[in-house]
Amino acid sequence: MTTPSDPHDSGTLLESFLHTEGFDPDPFQLESFTALDAGRNLLVSAPTGSGKTLIGEYAAHRALSGGGRCFYTTPVKALSNQKFRQFRHRFGPENVGLLTGDHSIDADAPVVVMTTEVLRNMIYSGSSALHDLDCVVMDEIHYLGDRSRGVVWEEIILTLDPAIRLVGLSATLSNTEELGDWISEIRGDTAVVLSDHRPVPLAHMLYTDGDLVPIRAAADQRRRNRGGYHDERVAARPRAHWARRQDVIEKLDDEHLLPAIYFVFSRAGCDGAVSQMRRARLRLTTGEESRRIASHVDAACAQVPRHDLDALDFSAFRAGLVSGIAAHHAGMLPLFRTIVEELFSAGLIKVVFATETLALGIHMPARAVVLEKTTKFNGDTHAMLTSAEYSQITGRAGRRGIDTKGTAVVLDQPDLDLDALSALVDTPRFPLRSAFTPDYSMAVNLVEQLGVAEATSLIGRSFAQFQTDRTLVSRSRAVERRMDERDRMRADLEAAGGDSQLDEYMSLRADLSRLERSTEKATRDDRLESVRAAMLKQTAGSVITVGRKRFGMVATVLQVRTDIPADPALLCLTDTGWTGWLRQQDFAAPPVPVGRVDVPRGRRKLDGRAKRALVQRMEGLRGKARGRMKNAGGKPVRKDPRIASARRAVRQHPLHEDPRIDKLARLHERWARAATDVTALTAEVESDSDSLARRFRRIVGLLEHLGYLEERDGAIRATDAGRLLAGVHTEQDLFVAECLRRGVWVGLDPAGLAAVIATVVAHPRSDSAVREPSDETLRAALTETELVAADVAAIEKKHQLPSTPDLDAGLSPVLHHWVSGGALSSILAASWQEGVELTAGDFVRSARLVVDVLAQVGQVAEPELARTARSAVGSLRRGVVLDHMA
Repeated sequence: MTTPSDPHDSGTLLESFLHTEGFDPDPFQLESFTALDAGRNLLVSAPTGSGKTLIGEYAAHRALSGGGRCFYTTPVKALSNQKFRQFRHRFGPENVGLLTGDHSIDADAPVVVMTTEVLRNMIYSGSSALHDLDCVVMDEIHYLGDRSRGVVWEEIILTLDPAIRLVGLSATLSNTEELGDWISEIRGDTAVVLSDHRPVPLAHMLYTDGDLVPIRAAADQRRRNRGGYHDERVAARPRAHWARRQDVIEKLDDEHLLPAIYFVFSRAGCDGAVSQMRRARLRLTTGEESRRIASHVDAACAQVPRHDLDALDFSAFRAGLVSGIAAHHAGMLPLFRTIVEELFSAGLIKVVFATETLALGIHMPARAVVLEKTTKFNGDTHAMLTSAEYSQITGRAGRRGIDTKGTAVVLDQPDLDLDALSALVDTPRFPLRSAFTPDYSMAVNLVEQLGVAEATSLIGRSFAQFQTDRTLVSRSRAVERRMDERDRMRADLEAAGGDSQLDEYMSLRADLSRLERSTEKATRDDRLESVRAAMLKQTAGSVITVGRKRFGMVATVLQVRTDIPADPALLCLTDTGWTGWLRQQDFAAPPVPVGRVDVPRGRRKLDGRAKRALVQRMEGLRGKARGRMKNAGGKPVRKDPRIASARRAVRQHPLHEDPRIDKLARLHERWARAATDVTALTAEVESDSDSLARRFRRIVGLLEHLGYLEERDGAIRATDAGRLLAGVHTEQDLFVAECLRRGVWVGLDPAGLAAVIATVVAHPRSDSAVREPSDETLRAALTETELVAADVAAIEKKHQLPSTPDLDAGLSPVLHHWVSGGALSSILAASWQEGVELTAGDFVRSARLVVDVLAQVGQVAEPELARTARSAVGSLRRGVVLDHMA
């Protein structure tokens, strides 16, 4: 580890580092520099945009000055690429390298920027690059709470040589000290530096009635005049979305608050907003800015084939940029997102309509951010933003050295809860919870390096177990309190006359409730079956009932997919003008035909004029549709004879007519809930105590059972199969390894291998049904893969481990077509015809996931399959799938 010999050397080093900055460091930065000069590990928690990167840069500067090396890790490739360009500008191209899944540039340089997974793989492989490593900077270290990838951060912290200094940079957390205590326990002396200070102050404003009002003032006004304010907002007729967006942007422009990021929380909403602003002829750039934008875009996209650009509607993307407006979301081509980021950072793009993914990691500060809503869909329902999400999003406002303040603007809505919004403003910190769980590849690597006992001990020292252990005492006390409450409730119940006869009666009532819920579920299933049967009868041109506000009253069937009877789909144009695929869950009741129309053949011929004509025809059928749905009667109800018997048993019980029964039942239900709570809480405490080590031992047992680990010379060691598994890093590592061991993918061509692996790792955003492939070899491989998945799941269940295989063939044909040389335009069109929701960004991300696993297969599989995998990688990495470095 490189440490200056005296304080004077440290001071000189720091002075040489800061002389080009142009501003004085903040106190938290100076405190961090001092900790690094003292040779300590460091954890920094500070707001977004406060200058944490400067601390990571100083760590790299120290390593360079002392002849050592520094690795700077980031959670995403896009951020790695951005930091790579930034560091090359600061330290010189000869001193900075890049390692991601797509690029290896100057990997032996003194400073290497990399994705976190690359460092984890280096540690497990014993890479020689770690020998002269001075420090590791982990940017966005709070990612260790990420459900799918957080485990990698903890693996590194646990397994990196303790002699290597660790620097963690985090957003503002409410439990930073806890994280620091754990890192100190694992890696030794660690300085924890906390800061809530923003170098650029942030104003939180509400956009209402054309004005910007401080959120706290608006909330206070609401509390003083709650009814009048609410009534006034509800009574006012809201502006159309597009008009209101334009109003907001023009207001920001008038207040000199551009450039701004406008968060919409919907991919389609972002693209639609750009189109709306273009139709409104909104232009935010000067002639010179437009020329610079056009030149940058054309140069950045020069390597992308013209036919791919046409499929991506490049001309519309370019036109929006030239006007100073862009979208940014995960559905976009990564290259397009990078272009937006670069142009926005250069101050050329004035407004970016973005989803929340922009708030994570990428350095793209603005003068203002706008939240159209404070709720977003979390997968189940529309929920209020968390304090973490609000802090990350609004933290983008305010550019250090440019702006005197940042502005966060929330749009007023009739249902906006200003008190809840004020709470978000006042709670900038959020708690970090570990997402660590041991997996199979990790287990093989740790056992091979440390042995079972030490590996198990290491797992027990994870942050997840650290947090769990800290809560066990308080949770045990909670169990005791709930036990006391349960006992008191039972005493009250018995004092009121409750006895074993009441227990019997309440048990009968509970049985009846279970039967009724089961029957309700069966009724819902019956409804779906009747919907499915009705859908299978439809043909193109049928006008059918829909009856859902989300879609419309009636719809014209444009195309029918009934090749998979269990999951039929109808491509429909509804009377609201919406076009898309409807599946069985989208119908309120079985669709009933109410007429027929002539439908233009092919989607391209259904232009705007034809759509308007069809919508007009359907408007005249709405009344008929309402009558048909009314005459269809109520929903069919499943009858269960056991319900009548259960009801008789309840009615015939001696306590049923007891005048005290309502009071006794309420007391009994309270006691029963308390008893259930005690049982559940006790089980949780017992399960969480030593839970990760116990799970790790089960994993080791399974791996021994399958032959990945074996006892040799009195110790558990990895077998050849185990070494294969050790080189597979995916959430389905064991499943992939089993497929390789059993040879189920041998004999496939490159396109077939990519297609099969896509079923394992590249899943569409929504459920889909796909035709069986015509190729017999591929069909057999898919069948064998499904059998392996079933076997692995059964073995995991036997060893009391969660099932890991997860197959979805939705994108399999897409990847097969691309590896076979298909064009992007035909892939996107074919996926749409198949009912698979696929954007260019989704396709590229899925292709890169497949590339990642294929590359691993190319390293660990037997020679013939490895060659096929490498060939598939070469065929996949073309056109838009290539990561075009700017």
